[in-house]
Amino acid sequence: MNEQPLTLDVLLERGGLRRGARVAPEPGGLSCDGVDFPWSDVFFVSRRAGMLLLFGSGGALVARGPADALDRLDGWVGKAVDQSELRRRLVRQLGHEVVLFTAGCTVQGRLDGQPVRGLYVAAATRRGLHLVSGREQWILTWPVDRVRRRLARQGAPGGDALLLARGESELQLRYLFPEEIIALSTAARRAPPPRAGGGTSLELFRRADVAPPPPADLPEFSRAAASLPAVAERAAANVPADLQVRALMPPDFFDLHFRELGETVLGPLLVRKSAARGAAGLRPAVDALNAAGLAEDTRAAIDTATERTLSAYDEQLDRLLAMRRGPARVEREARIDAAARQFLHERLQAPFERLWARFEGLEEQEERLVALLDAVQEGPPGEDDAELGEAAAEWRATLDRLDGGCEAAWRELVEEVEKTWSTDFLPRLARVATLEVDELPEWIKLAALGLLTLFIAAALVILVIR
Repeated sequence: MNEQPLTLDVLLERGGLRRGARVAPEPGGLSCDGVDFPWSDVFFVSRRAGMLLLFGSGGALVARGPADALDRLDGWVGKAVDQSELRRRLVRQLGHEVVLFTAGCTVQGRLDGQPVRGLYVAAATRRGLHLVSGREQWILTWPVDRVRRRLARQGAPGGDALLLARGESELQLRYLFPEEIIALSTAARRAPPPRAGGGTSLELFRRADVAPPPPADLPEFSRAAASLPAVAERAAANVPADLQVRALMPPDFFDLHFRELGETVLGPLLVRKSAARGAAGLRPAVDALNAAGLAEDTRAAIDTATERTLSAYDEQLDRLLAMRRGPARVEREARIDAAARQFLHERLQAPFERLWARFEGLEEQEERLVALLDAVQEGPPGEDDAELGEAAAEWRATLDRLDGGCEAAWRELVEEVEKTWSTDFLPRLARVATLEVDELPEWIKLAALGLLTLFIAAALVILVIR
C-alpha cells in the first residue's frame, strides 16, 4: 500500500498510549510508530464516536483523531480485512442465539469473582452478554439484578455508561451507542427464552484462538551443568600422580578427558533444556523435555562416553607401544578385552539407570499435563484452569528434582571412570612404559646380523683354504 501516513493518538493494549503516532498501512498489517498490528490477527473492527477499534489475538488497538483521518484509516482496514466475514463468523458461532448487536467497548468490574478490565468485543444476545478479547472470554447470562444508566457530562469521552450487576458480579460498559445501551438494558432484565432442543450456549472462540499459550516458566535447571567443571577437576586431581608419571601421561590429559566426558554425558540434558527455554509456551517445553526422550538420549550419550574412555586408553597404549618394545604377551595383557569393555559400559550406565527408575512417574505427569493443556486450549478463554496450574507446578518441581538427580548420577559416573583409570588402566600403561627401550631400529639390527653372518662365513672359507 502506497499511502501517506496519518498522525493519530493511538492506544495499544500491550504498548501504551502514543500521542501523535505515525500510522500507515503495510502489506502485512498496520504500522504504528514502527509497531506492527498484523491484519491476519484481526478478529473484529468497531467504529465508535471519534475512534476506530481493532481487536486482534495479540491485543487491541484504539485510534483517535478527526473524522476524515479515521475515514482514511477505516478505508485501509476495509481493503485489508473482510469485516463482513468477521461479523458473520461471530454470528455463526453464536449459532441459535438471536444477536442484538456487536460492538467494541471498554469494560470494568468483576464477574464470577474475577476482575474484568480492558477493551472487549461485546456481543449481546437474548440469553446473555459475551465479552471477548485477545486474552479471554466472559459470559454474563440474563437476567441481572440491577441495570443502571449513568449519564455522562456534556462532551465527556465514552458517553453514558451502563452498569449491570448480579450478586457480587458488577460490570460497567462505556463507549456504547445510545441505541445499544437501550437494547442491552431491555434484554438484561428479562429471563432468556426456552432453548429449542436444549443444549448449552456456543462459545465464540477457543482459548487457543484468542489467548497466548500458557508460558513455560521453567526452573533454573542448571545444577547438573554448573557442577561439570568442578567435578571434572576433582576427578582429575584424584588420579594418582605417581602412576601418571610412570605411565608417561600428558600433563593435561585427565583435565581434558573428564571435562569431555561431562559434556558428552550431560549434553542431551543441556540441548533439551535450551530447546525448552526457547519454546513458545508450556506445551512445546514439555515436548522438548520429554522424559522418555531424555532417558534414551542419555543412554546413547553414555555409550559414546564409554567408547571415548576406551579409545582414549587405546590411544595412550598405542603411543607407548610405539616407544617401547616387549614380548607380545605384554601387549596382549595391556589390551582391554570385550568382557571388560562391556563391564565398564554397564558400570557407567548404572547411575543413570537408577535415576530413571526413580523418575518413572515423570512420563505420567507429562501425559496428564499435555491432556489438560489441550483441554484448556480447546475450551473457552475464561474457563478455570486451576487444575492445569497444579499439574504444571508439579511437573516443574519434578524437573527440579531431576536436575539434582542428574548432577548426582554424573558425579557417580565420573567417580567410576576415575577409579577405572587409577586401579586398572594406568597400572597397565605403567607396565608397558617401564619396558626397556630398544634403541636401534629393527632394520639396522637385521643388517648388522647379516654382515656378521657374512663375516663369519668368509672367515671359515679362508681357514679351509689354508
